[in-house]
Amino acid sequence: MARWIILTLLWHLLSMLSAADEFAEALEHCGERDEVFNTSLLQLGTTLARTPTNPCGYLLIDTCSNLSLGCSNACATHSHGSDCYRPVEDVMAEHPGEDGYCYFNSVAFYVKYGGPTPDFEAEAASGITYLRHGEYKGLNTGPLLTYHFEGEVIASHMDSMHYSYDDIYAYSLGFLQGQGIDSWRMKNATDWISLSEEKCKTIQQRYNFSKAELVLSDWLDFNQVIATMACCSAGISCATDENNRRLSGFQSVSQCRPVTRRDFAKHHYMKCLLGYRNSAADMAYLHSRACLLAGHRIGHFSDCPYVPPVDF
Repeated sequence: MARWIILTLLWHLLSMLSAADEFAEALEHCGERDEVFNTSLLQLGTTLARTPTNPCGYLLIDTCSNLSLGCSNACATHSHGSDCYRPVEDVMAEHPGEDGYCYFNSVAFYVKYGGPTPDFEAEAASGITYLRHGEYKGLNTGPLLTYHFEGEVIASHMDSMHYSYDDIYAYSLGFLQGQGIDSWRMKNATDWISLSEEKCKTIQQRYNFSKAELVLSDWLDFNQVIATMACCSAGISCATDENNRRLSGFQSVSQCRPVTRRDFAKHHYMKCLLGYRNSAADMAYLHSRACLLAGHRIGHFSDCPYVPPVDF
């Protein structure tokens, strides 16, 4: 009887492992199909841990609510979580040729491996719609913000909450339309990645970030701090919790630390270290959605020469 029970349990175990292998092969590349991958995280997170054919990092336990905006740092439950607390440059040096977004896939809602063959126009459009989360009401329908940014005054409509971050982020990096980048270069992925590599090297030449400044977990935690400081620059409040207020120096809209070019440059440069394919995708997203207009105003979509394939 005991032997029969053991054989039965072994049969069930082998069946589960076989199903997991079939599922992993169907993924082909983690993150290429968001719907499938998100479902896998929600329902089969621990099964993926037993799947050697899955090429990317994964969550041991799904704590990210299907990769929602609320998940900013899942290092504690990531398969490569211990590497979150080391300089990214050292980690990637140990994995030559491996994409950093694959290695740390799903460690945050915005760290999602896009696959080995990028389509930057399509990925930018997907990012634009993903971040709306039902709060987008239409072009130029949001409040007009005035940023005081390192001695410059810049205006932009905040049609969705994340615009308070992304508009000034793109401007600071020179990635807006109207800041010297040819939009049509996005159609050639190799060329666009090469351009991103040039931009990344220029950033490091200017700021000379140390290894100690470039630790993944710190980068993830600082993202919301940057968002709060961007709001400070715009004279609005968006601090979320006490820790964030402390790190961003936020006491009120008149007593807070404004965001700097260096803050934004470090945020983007981490994506460079994780692979130029990823910094190129970030540049495509920022470039596609907005442009610099006369009078130091940032416009979006039909305000701009290049319009991504999204509703607005």
